[in-house]
Amino acid sequence: MDDQPIRRPASGGGRRSLRRELSAGFRRALGLTALSTLLPGAGLTRTRSRAVGWALVITFLAGVAALAYLVATRGLTNVGLLIASNTRYLLLLTIVLAVGGFVWCGSIIATAVQARPRRLDRARTRSLAIFTTLMVALVGGTAYKGAEFALIGRDTVDVIFKASGLKPGDGAKVVNEPDVDPWRDTPRVNILLLGSDAGVGRDGTRTDSMIVASTDTRTGRTVLISLPRNLQRVPLPETSKLRDWWPSGVYGDPRCPRQERDPNDPCMLNAIWSEVDQYREEHPEAYPGDEAPGRSETRDVIGEVLGLEIDHTVVVDLEGFRELINAMGGVTINVKLGGYDGKQPLPYGSQNPDGSYAHYFDTPGPMKMNGYQALWYARSRAADDDYNRMSRQRCVVQAVVDQVSPTSMLAKYADVARIARENIYTDIPAENLSAFVELVQRIQRAGSFVSLGIDPNHGINTGNPDYEEIRKLVQKAIDPPKPKPQPSSTSTPKPGSTSPTTPKPATTTTAPAEVDPCL
Repeated sequence: MDDQPIRRPASGGGRRSLRRELSAGFRRALGLTALSTLLPGAGLTRTRSRAVGWALVITFLAGVAALAYLVATRGLTNVGLLIASNTRYLLLLTIVLAVGGFVWCGSIIATAVQARPRRLDRARTRSLAIFTTLMVALVGGTAYKGAEFALIGRDTVDVIFKASGLKPGDGAKVVNEPDVDPWRDTPRVNILLLGSDAGVGRDGTRTDSMIVASTDTRTGRTVLISLPRNLQRVPLPETSKLRDWWPSGVYGDPRCPRQERDPNDPCMLNAIWSEVDQYREEHPEAYPGDEAPGRSETRDVIGEVLGLEIDHTVVVDLEGFRELINAMGGVTINVKLGGYDGKQPLPYGSQNPDGSYAHYFDTPGPMKMNGYQALWYARSRAADDDYNRMSRQRCVVQAVVDQVSPTSMLAKYADVARIARENIYTDIPAENLSAFVELVQRIQRAGSFVSLGIDPNHGINTGNPDYEEIRKLVQKAIDPPKPKPQPSSTSTPKPGSTSPTTPKPATTTTAPAEVDPCL
């Protein structure tokens, strides 16, 4: 017994030293765990797994450096669109986020386990576990949402930007090469914008609004051309299947069966889609491989009317338009009063039993509108007629193009993707998206639009139009304006001679299409 060592209780100073040591170790474990949350593997570099930690740090920083290089050379928006418009990149991003998030979370847990002091008391062990769980939830949740957004984007690109309805060789020619103007080989691009309240692609669709945006790809100068829905006797292209019913090549000539059934339903431009749907029911083999021939025929007929080749089509369900405006955060429109005198408030909203409306646009001038208001401003015609409504629709389109920010829309990618997937059709290929973003930026830099309505205000009889005159109006609108001639210099008259009349500066007559009704 005398030879056995005697265990002495720890002195007060020793216990205080142990508590300080455990407190310091606890703080160190928290700090290293937080460090691994901020930079994967960084906390592990101060533990026995430092080699693994440095490998994770170097891999992560190399990825960040590569991304920073792409952003510096191509721009943030272009890099975002490059990823967001390519299904392979989106799939790769999903895998990177899923695997990277899993590894990152593992490094956080490993850091906490290896940095925890061995003799840490139960309360602080529990606190470290809670802190580690919160950090893992933060990183894992972020990686999960990112992977989810990437999958949503991949699905959206597959659904929207698959260029369906576009024949091989058709569409705008875009050069997708680094450091090359994507519009080098395409001086002008014409995009047909169709708005419908019947849902994109449904049978019996009637287009509520029809606007062609014709853009000079070099300068960004854009002409917005509105077509009235009640345009009659429209020319049918030679390739149109509807010529089986109207061999004259004129829709409704010599007879219009729909008007014979209903005198208030003549053969108008906005009925082409439904006519094609009916033709397809009777001839199922007529449009092989075309999922929406009514849309294709409408595009071709409008191109024939205007004398333009339509490169791409965008169809927007009007509910989707409202949601897109809300996703933008609203749009500012210069409100013009309605009526034939331009002084009448524009009613919108539900109609009361006494004939009044819930709301009115009654104050002219700039107004920040939400999606509901912008949609009503574009559709209201209770105070005047279709032609004034067409003018308001062009103003709304102009305001949206002027004010949309690709960067802010990318920040709301999930919402925009859902809205687009449910409410928008386009035949623009996904790989050309970045080129069209560049085109929008050129349009915004140009700063102004040319507005042309195919309506009686421009001398067009919509019941029996002169299509040669329409095509002349269109060409006059899209031709670049000629520079004003400079006044000639004056010479000092000699004594006794007749003083010449000082020449006045030359004036140019502003073409009707050049008057911007939105200002």
